[in-house]
Amino acid sequence: MKFKFGNRSTDVKRYSTFQKKLAIIKEADLNSPSDYLPPNQEIPLLSVHFTQLSKGDKVEIEASAGWTAGFPCEPATIKLTVRRNPDLLVTETEDSTQDLQMQATTALTGSETLSDNVELAFYTLYASTEQAQRIQMSGSFRLRAVVRLSN
Repeated sequence: MKFKFGNRSTDVKRYSTFQKKLAIIKEADLNSPSDYLPPNQEIPLLSVHFTQLSKGDKVEIEASAGWTAGFPCEPATIKLTVRRNPDLLVTETEDSTQDLQMQATTALTGSETLSDNVELAFYTLYASTEQAQRIQMSGSFRLRAVVRLSN
Protein backbone atom coordinates (compact mmCIF):
# COMPACT_ATOMS: atom_id res chain seq x y z
CA MET A 1 0.00 0.00 0.00
CA LYS A 2 1.33 3.46 -0.84
CA PHE A 3 0.44 6.71 0.90
CA LYS A 4 1.26 10.01 -0.80
CA PHE A 5 2.05 13.17 1.14
CA GLY A 6 2.65 16.12 -1.18
CA ASN A 7 5.65 15.21 -3.34
CA ARG A 8 6.62 12.17 -1.27
CA SER A 9 5.21 8.71 -0.87
CA THR A 10 5.84 5.91 1.54
CA ASP A 11 5.31 2.16 1.39
CA VAL A 12 3.20 0.75 4.17
CA LYS A 13 3.64 -2.92 4.86
CA ARG A 14 0.67 -5.00 5.89
CA TYR A 15 0.19 -5.00 9.68
CA SER A 16 2.60 -2.11 10.14
CA THR A 17 2.05 0.36 12.96
CA PHE A 18 1.39 3.15 10.47
CA GLN A 19 -1.34 1.23 8.68
CA LYS A 20 -3.16 0.43 11.93
CA LYS A 21 -3.18 4.02 13.14
CA LEU A 22 -4.64 5.93 10.17
CA ALA A 23 -7.84 5.80 8.15
CA ILE A 24 -9.54 8.58 6.18
CA ILE A 25 -13.25 8.64 5.37
CA LYS A 26 -15.07 11.16 3.18
CA GLU A 27 -18.38 11.66 4.98
CA ALA A 28 -20.38 13.86 2.62
CA ASP A 29 -20.29 15.44 -0.81
CA LEU A 30 -22.21 18.71 -0.59
CA ASN A 31 -20.84 20.44 -3.68
CA SER A 32 -23.95 20.40 -5.88
CA PRO A 33 -25.95 23.66 -6.03
CA SER A 34 -29.09 22.19 -4.46
CA ASP A 35 -27.34 21.13 -1.25
CA TYR A 36 -28.05 23.69 1.47
CA LEU A 37 -27.10 23.02 5.05
CA PRO A 38 -30.23 22.14 7.01
CA PRO A 39 -30.94 24.44 9.96
CA ASN A 40 -29.85 23.47 13.48
CA GLN A 41 -28.20 20.21 12.46
CA GLU A 42 -24.51 19.29 12.36
CA ILE A 43 -23.60 17.71 9.02
CA PRO A 44 -20.44 15.55 8.96
CA LEU A 45 -18.05 16.52 6.14
CA LEU A 46 -14.85 14.56 6.71
CA SER A 47 -13.56 12.06 9.26
CA VAL A 48 -10.22 10.60 10.14
CA HIS A 49 -9.75 7.87 12.71
CA PHE A 50 -6.82 6.50 14.63
CA THR A 51 -6.44 3.32 16.64
CA GLN A 52 -4.38 2.58 19.71
CA LEU A 53 -3.57 6.11 20.87
CA SER A 54 -1.85 6.42 24.24
CA LYS A 55 -2.26 8.66 27.25
CA GLY A 56 -0.23 11.82 26.69
CA ASP A 57 -0.41 11.73 22.87
CA LYS A 58 -1.30 15.13 21.44
CA VAL A 59 -3.64 15.38 18.44
CA GLU A 60 -3.35 18.62 16.45
CA ILE A 61 -6.26 19.51 14.17
CA GLU A 62 -6.38 21.81 11.14
CA ALA A 63 -9.59 21.99 9.11
CA SER A 64 -11.28 24.21 6.54
CA ALA A 65 -14.41 24.27 4.41
CA GLY A 66 -15.55 26.44 1.51
CA TRP A 67 -19.08 27.84 1.52
CA THR A 68 -21.38 30.31 -0.26
CA ALA A 69 -24.04 32.55 1.27
CA GLY A 70 -27.13 32.50 -0.92
CA PHE A 71 -30.29 34.62 -1.25
CA PRO A 72 -31.79 36.53 0.65
CA CYS A 73 -29.32 39.22 1.60
CA GLU A 74 -29.43 38.87 5.36
CA PRO A 75 -26.76 37.75 7.81
CA ALA A 76 -25.58 34.19 7.30
CA THR A 77 -23.52 32.30 9.85
CA ILE A 78 -21.73 28.99 9.48
CA LYS A 79 -20.24 27.03 12.35
CA LEU A 80 -17.45 24.49 11.87
CA THR A 81 -16.79 21.98 14.62
CA VAL A 82 -14.34 19.12 15.10
CA ARG A 83 -15.41 16.43 17.55
CA ARG A 84 -13.91 13.19 18.78
CA ASN A 85 -16.20 10.13 18.99
CA PRO A 86 -18.72 12.35 18.29
CA ASP A 87 -19.48 13.82 21.73
CA LEU A 88 -16.14 15.37 22.74
CA LEU A 89 -15.60 18.88 21.34
CA VAL A 90 -12.02 19.47 20.17
CA THR A 91 -12.38 22.86 18.44
CA GLU A 92 -15.01 25.09 16.82
CA THR A 93 -15.33 28.42 15.02
CA GLU A 94 -18.05 30.61 13.49
CA ASP A 95 -17.93 32.80 10.40
CA SER A 96 -20.61 35.14 9.07
CA THR A 97 -21.42 37.49 6.23
CA GLN A 98 -24.09 39.91 5.10
CA ASP A 99 -23.14 39.89 1.41
CA LEU A 100 -25.32 38.11 -1.13
CA GLN A 101 -23.54 35.21 -2.84
CA MET A 102 -20.37 35.75 -0.85
CA GLN A 103 -17.96 32.86 -1.17
CA ALA A 104 -15.63 32.18 1.72
CA THR A 105 -13.42 29.56 3.25
CA THR A 106 -13.54 29.14 7.01
CA ALA A 107 -10.60 27.55 8.80
CA LEU A 108 -10.10 26.31 12.34
CA THR A 109 -7.29 24.84 14.39
CA GLY A 110 -7.16 23.14 17.75
CA SER A 111 -5.55 20.35 19.69
CA GLU A 112 -6.12 17.96 22.54
CA THR A 113 -3.82 15.95 24.76
CA LEU A 114 -5.25 12.55 25.57
CA SER A 115 -5.78 11.91 29.27
CA ASP A 116 -6.42 8.16 28.78
CA ASN A 117 -5.50 5.42 26.34
CA VAL A 118 -7.91 5.45 23.38
CA GLU A 119 -8.54 2.28 21.39
CA LEU A 120 -10.40 4.07 18.56
CA ALA A 121 -10.58 7.84 18.04
CA PHE A 122 -12.78 9.32 15.28
CA TYR A 123 -12.15 13.00 14.53
CA THR A 124 -14.97 14.45 12.42
CA LEU A 125 -15.40 17.90 10.82
CA TYR A 126 -19.01 19.13 11.04
CA ALA A 127 -20.73 22.16 9.46
CA SER A 128 -23.94 23.73 10.75
CA THR A 129 -26.07 26.86 10.44
CA GLU A 130 -29.21 28.25 12.03
CA GLN A 131 -30.69 29.63 8.79
CA ALA A 132 -32.65 27.42 6.37
CA GLN A 133 -31.85 27.58 2.62
CA ARG A 134 -29.01 30.03 3.22
CA ILE A 135 -25.60 28.28 3.25
CA GLN A 136 -24.30 26.06 0.46
CA MET A 137 -21.06 24.16 0.81
CA SER A 138 -18.72 24.97 -2.07
CA GLY A 139 -15.05 24.63 -2.80
CA SER A 140 -13.03 22.08 -0.90
CA PHE A 141 -13.08 20.54 2.56
CA ARG A 142 -9.91 19.73 4.46
CA LEU A 143 -9.27 17.93 7.72
CA ARG A 144 -5.74 17.31 8.93
CA ALA A 145 -5.01 15.52 12.18
CA VAL A 146 -1.42 15.09 13.36
CA VAL A 147 -0.66 12.78 16.27
CA ARG A 148 2.38 13.73 18.35
CA LEU A 149 3.33 10.60 20.28
CA SER A 150 4.07 11.02 23.97
CA ASN A 151 7.13 8.77 23.99
